[in-house]
Amino acid sequence: MNRRINTLSIVLSVILMAGCAKDSIQGTESEIADGQSLPYTAIVSVKKSPTDTLYFQVDDTTRLFPRNFTDEKLVGERIVCDISIYNKVMGNYGYLTDVHYYDLIDRGNFTKDVSIPGDDGLDIIFDWMTCAEDGYLTLHYSTWWGDAGIQHRFSLIAGTNPEDLYELILRQDAAGDGQREKGESLVYFDINTLPDTGDDYKTLTLKWQNCAGKAETHKFRFKSRK
Repeated sequence: MNRRINTLSIVLSVILMAGCAKDSIQGTESEIADGQSLPYTAIVSVKKSPTDTLYFQVDDTTRLFPRNFTDEKLVGERIVCDISIYNKVMGNYGYLTDVHYYDLIDRGNFTKDVSIPGDDGLDIIFDWMTCAEDGYLTLHYSTWWGDAGIQHRFSLIAGTNPEDLYELILRQDAAGDGQREKGESLVYFDINTLPDTGDDYKTLTLKWQNCAGKAETHKFRFKSRK
C-alpha cells in the first residue's frame, strides 16, 4: 500500500544545501569539517549489527551510526531523514550522525505474480531519491490523487522475461482513486531475492506506464546486498 506524503520539507532542504547528489545522500563529503556537518537529507536502510548496534546503510558501502535514534521497530525498513554527520569515525565502520527528522518510506510488493492488477500510470522523478542500492529499489514518483483515504498499491514484478532476470515491471493500482491533483511520494522494494550479482554490478531494467499512458523504460546499476 502507499500514501501521499508532503515532500515540501524534502524539496526545501535539497534547494538550500550546497554540493551535488551522490547515491542516496544529498551533500558532499567536503562539507564535513571538524565536528558537525551541514544538515543532509538522506535515504537509508535501518539495520542492526551482530552486537545489537543500530546503524544506517546509505549505499552499498557507507554506514552511519546515529546517536539519537533508538526505534528498533524500523530495522529492515527504509527511511528518509534529515541528519548531521560528524567526522569522527566508529572504528573503521562509518561516521557518527545525529537525526533531526525522519519518516518511514512505504514498502511496495515485490513479487513474481503477473496477475496482480495495476494499470494506473505514474511518473518517476529521476533525482537523488530514486536509486537502486543496498539490495533495494527506491522510487520518487508523481501520480494522480483524489480522496485522501484511498490507499494506492504498488507492485514490482520479476520473472516476466526469461532472457533477462533483472527486468522488472512496475504497476500501480490506485483502487479507484480520483484524479483531483498530482502529488509526489516515495516507495521502495526489497529486490535482494533477484539472482545474486556477486561482487559485480548488473543492469536492472525497470518498465512502467506513465501518467499519459506511455510505456517507459529506465536502467539502473544493481548490486546484491551482502
